[in-house]
Amino acid sequence: MSVKSNPRPCPGSPVRRLSGKYTAVLLVPITLFLAGCGAANVYHEPPPPEVIVANPVQQTVTSYLTQTGTAQASERVELRARVKGFLAERAFKDGEAVKVGQLLFVIDEEPFRIRLAQLNAKVGEAEAALAKAEQSKFREITQAKLELDQADLELAKVSDARIRTLYAKNAVSREELDRSDATLKKAEAQVASDFANLEQAKADHKTNILSARSTLDAARADARIAEIDLSYCRISAPIDGRINSREFDVGNYVGDGQSTILATIVKVDPIYTFISPGEDDLLRVQRAQESGSSTTNLPIEMALNNETGYPHRGHVDYIDPSVDTGTGTIRLRGVFSNPGGAILPGLFVRVRIPSERRESALLVPDRSVGSDQGGSYLLVVGNDDKVERRTIEVGIEIDGLREVRGSIALTDRVVVDGLLRARPGLKVAPKAEDRPPVTAEHSSPHNPASTLK
Repeated sequence: MSVKSNPRPCPGSPVRRLSGKYTAVLLVPITLFLAGCGAANVYHEPPPPEVIVANPVQQTVTSYLTQTGTAQASERVELRARVKGFLAERAFKDGEAVKVGQLLFVIDEEPFRIRLAQLNAKVGEAEAALAKAEQSKFREITQAKLELDQADLELAKVSDARIRTLYAKNAVSREELDRSDATLKKAEAQVASDFANLEQAKADHKTNILSARSTLDAARADARIAEIDLSYCRISAPIDGRINSREFDVGNYVGDGQSTILATIVKVDPIYTFISPGEDDLLRVQRAQESGSSTTNLPIEMALNNETGYPHRGHVDYIDPSVDTGTGTIRLRGVFSNPGGAILPGLFVRVRIPSERRESALLVPDRSVGSDQGGSYLLVVGNDDKVERRTIEVGIEIDGLREVRGSIALTDRVVVDGLLRARPGLKVAPKAEDRPPVTAEHSSPHNPASTLK
């Protein structure tokens, strides 16, 4: 408030005309008196306060579903001792990177080599027994004996017929006839026995071969098991990755009683991250995708807690097929390239997934947004230069700009500086903000964003 002083009129008084030195003495107090006299003080309105205003900008923005997740190795293998023995060699340094097939541990192989040699000898023995069974001539011998006895039978039949003819003519005695009959029956019995022996010989031949082959197969199986046990003495890396510190030093007896874990290899490139969004959030993300796109190909971004923005890009490769009824969440896995191994398994990470794209969003400087018990608001300068309050809903923040929704238009003049000097209904002196132009589209890939409600 400023007050301007005007001269006031003073009551008239006769002034003598003096001369000389008295005249000079009287003029000084009269002048001082007249200077304080004049018109009365008048109140003038102060000038309106100056504020900086700017129009909202319109551009395409993307909101995100953001969560905290955990990083996990894409592959994890525990190296175990599958045979019992003394640890003879360790061929790696704790914590180093290893390749598929790289030798890591050696268990004492000598007992297993001896065992394999013993079983290989049994294989040779079984092979010889099989060859003997296959080359057996017992069937041929039995067949020859049968043929010989059949010839004797034919001879006995002829002799018996002759004796019976002579007996009918009383040329031979009854005793000779009985002897001929007995000889014939004996020959017949011998042939029958030979037939039975031949059938048994054939059956025995097949059985002996099958038995020999079975013995050979068992010997070969035992030898193969011994060969596998020998191979277990050398433990190599089954995957590329990084190995942790050893659990046993050389000279320890391992594999006794249970399969002993010697070390663990983890593969961190690529690396997985797991989050558990709510079912409503996930459904909204799915609806935001283009028709026909696969949910397991959703783009996903990640950052470590000490990183700005979301510098790591990946995609969703797995979603649990069911919702956890206890928490109402769905487990989701993202896969990221991690060539330097900077992202370690077990780290907490920040993750976000695009959930909604808006083509014509309005944004204002973030510092222009106020909030109180009534919610978020903007101060807008109207056509009469008076301040108006506009209630809004706020969205994501992008490079110092905040997305707003509500009773706000592209042509509105929003107060961005001088908020303390502006209040609803007050007339102000707006001054346009000088700022660089913005791009037509921005999805804020390197700035944190919250999901719109």
